Amino acid sequence: MTDHFARIHLAGVAGSLFALACSAVVGCSSSSSDGGGSPNSGATTAGASTSGGGVGNGTAGASVGNPGGGASAANSSAGAQSGGGASGSSGTNGGGASGTGSGGAHGGAGGVSATGSGGMSATCPTTCAANSKCEAVTLTCVCNPGFVSQNGTCAAAAVGDPSTHAQADVCTQWKAGHVVTEPNPLIASGAECDPGTLKPGGITDTLVRINMFRWLEGLGPVSDDPQYDSDAQACANLEAWWDFTSPISPHEPPATAKCYTTTGGATAGESNVSWGAGGPSQTIDQYMEDDGNETTLGHRRWIVNPPLNPIGIGYWAKGGKYGDGSCLRVFASKGTGPSPSWNAVPPAGFAPIEMAQYKQWSFEGKLAGIAKATATVLRVEDNTPLAVTAMPLSQGYGQDTVSFDPNGWTVEAGKTYRVTIAGLTGGNVTYDVKPVMCN
Repeated sequence: MTDHFARIHLAGVAGSLFALACSAVVGCSSSSSDGGGSPNSGATTAGASTSGGGVGNGTAGASVGNPGGGASAANSSAGAQSGGGASGSSGTNGGGASGTGSGGAHGGAGGVSATGSGGMSATCPTTCAANSKCEAVTLTCVCNPGFVSQNGTCAAAAVGDPSTHAQADVCTQWKAGHVVTEPNPLIASGAECDPGTLKPGGITDTLVRINMFRWLEGLGPVSDDPQYDSDAQACANLEAWWDFTSPISPHEPPATAKCYTTTGGATAGESNVSWGAGGPSQTIDQYMEDDGNETTLGHRRWIVNPPLNPIGIGYWAKGGKYGDGSCLRVFASKGTGPSPSWNAVPPAGFAPIEMAQYKQWSFEGKLAGIAKATATVLRVEDNTPLAVTAMPLSQGYGQDTVSFDPNGWTVEAGKTYRVTIAGLTGGNVTYDVKPVMCN
C-alpha cells in the first residue's frame, strides 16, 4: 500500500516529518512522510477542548488524538466520545515475564504473551496460535472476536460485500458490537504514573467493537498484539494527564510531560488518542464518527484502513482533566483480509441509522482520483436530489478519501439514498445507502 503525507505549517513548526491539521478545539490529524511503521517527529498546536462531551470541534469536550508516522498518518480530535481504546499489556504487570511460560511470547497477531494481553497469566496448557488467546476461565485457547476456528487455526470470518448484507445481519452485528462486558477494565495500583493493565474483557470488548465496524465495511477483522497493548497502555497513562494548555501536539509529548516514558511518548506518535470516552470500546464509535476532525477524518480512516492489523489497545481511567485517556495504536498494516477498491461510511446497503447520521459521509479507497472527487445524493423514493457540502480533506491517513456533508436534510430510516462519486479516473461509482433502526 502506498503511503501518503502532508506537510503543513502549524504553530510555527515548518517541515515536520508529520503534520497535524488541528481543528478549532482539540482535534488534530497527523500524517507521515514515510511508511516504516515507526513514529516520526514533529509538533503542532492542539487546541484546548472547552467542556466535556464531544469530539474534536470544541463541542463539549474530552478529546481524541492520532499518531504521526508509520504505515501512514494518524490523527487527533477532541471529544468525550471520539477516541481512544483500551489496552492490555504484556510484561511483568501481566502475570509473569513476557515470553515465559505457556501461552507463548506473542502467539502471532493478537496472541498471548506469558504475561498475557490485558493481564492474563500464563496458565494455558499450550501455546495459543495467531489470532487467539488463552481464556482464563477454561484455560483453553479461543479465537479472537471476528475469527473462527478452522482446522486447528483461527481464520478470519467471512465479511462479504456490504451492499449484500441482510438487514437482520447488520442489526445483529450492530447490537452485539455494542455490548460492554467489562465496565471497569483497568487494573492499576492507583498511583498516578502506574499504567497498569487491562482486564481481558476490556481487550475483548474493544476488538468486538472495532471488528463490528470493519464487518459493516466489508473489511477483515484485526487482533491486538500484546507488546502493542503494553505500549499503548503507557501511552494512555501519559495522555490521561495531558496538559491541554500546552502548544505541543499530544502526539509529540515532551519528556517533561507528566507520566512520560520513552515507550509512551513514542506510541503517542503511532496512535489515535482520546480523552473522556468512558471505556476502551466506547472510543471506537467516536473514532468512526470523528466529529470535530472535519479536515482529515483521520481517526475514521485508520479504523477502516483495509490492511490494519495488529492493533494496540490502551486505556487509563484514574485521573487527568477528563478522567481517562486512551491510545489505539494503528500503525501496522499486516492484515491480509479483503481489500476492496473502495468502501464508504456509512456503508453501501443497509446501514445503522447512527452511522448514516454522522455529520460527514466519506468515500475512500484505492481508485484514482478519489482525493479530488465530488459527490451527489439522490433520495430514491421521490427522486429528489439532496444538497451536500464538500469537505476537502488532507490526504495521508489510511486511504485517499473524499468527504461530504448532508446540507439541510435529515437522514431517515427506511429511505434509500443513492450516492454518486464523480471525477474518478475510471468512471463514476454509484451506491445506495439504506439506513435502518437497529435498537
